[in-house]
Amino acid sequence: MTDAGFTEHRFTARDGLELYYRDYAPARNGPDHRPAVLCLPGLTRNSKDFHQPALRLQGLAWRVVCPDMRGRGRSPHDPDPANYRVEAYLDDMRNLLAVLGLHRVVVIGTSMGGIMAMAMAAVMPTVLAGVVLNDVGAVVPAEPLKPIIDSMRGRGTFATWDQAVFALRHGFPDLPADTDTEWMDLAQATFIEGPDGRIHRDWDLDIVKPLLALPAGDTDLWPYFRALKRVPTGVVRGAKSDILSAEILTAMIHDRPGLIHATVPNVGHPPNLREQPSKEVIDAVLARV
Repeated sequence: MTDAGFTEHRFTARDGLELYYRDYAPARNGPDHRPAVLCLPGLTRNSKDFHQPALRLQGLAWRVVCPDMRGRGRSPHDPDPANYRVEAYLDDMRNLLAVLGLHRVVVIGTSMGGIMAMAMAAVMPTVLAGVVLNDVGAVVPAEPLKPIIDSMRGRGTFATWDQAVFALRHGFPDLPADTDTEWMDLAQATFIEGPDGRIHRDWDLDIVKPLLALPAGDTDLWPYFRALKRVPTGVVRGAKSDILSAEILTAMIHDRPGLIHATVPNVGHPPNLREQPSKEVIDAVLARV
């Protein structure tokens, strides 16, 4: 265990990539039947996003595992950009769970990670003990993805961390940060200092390539959301989010009576899961596991 509260490990994917994950051992022994919590990050994100939520759950006697998807964070870039797709990420997670001997997990998935969680209900349903979808739902609208994809294609670097913070604040002002310290924390979870001393995006810029080949229009995920019908499920939405609109969430609640849900005020896509409404959704799902 490091001073940060987690140990660092790697596991071998089917194609030989050595992928990175953090393992937060529970602070004390919990009930023997408890599954682990698997945290799956957003499209360009990595395990750093889940550090504070993982520490909180660790203190509540949950084991938390936070991987970096291939091409993100401390996991290596894939030499074939065609592998930057959900099917490959799901195969990676299947291998990770096998390596760890985990047969049941509660998945907390942010954005793309939530899409993966829904897909797991279809391709490995017995694994899911519970799911929290963070700011993603049964439909992913195409229009709000455009600025995200545009930002992913940017190849510029920054001379200082202050410049990186400035770019983040002005490009995505509704991210869940208020103070200068919070914006710096968010920047340091988004970018990394390279060997050249400049600040780079902490992902392989080629992860955008498969997205450019997707068919136009919204993405219908209703069959995958409905595959969660027997799994305790919660949804967190940012009040200013255009990825998960109020209308889509309302339709999901209507389709799934008893769906645990909360909207985080004054936050866009996605909440950081440190907000009180987010904690309440996570804890309510875990209480049903």
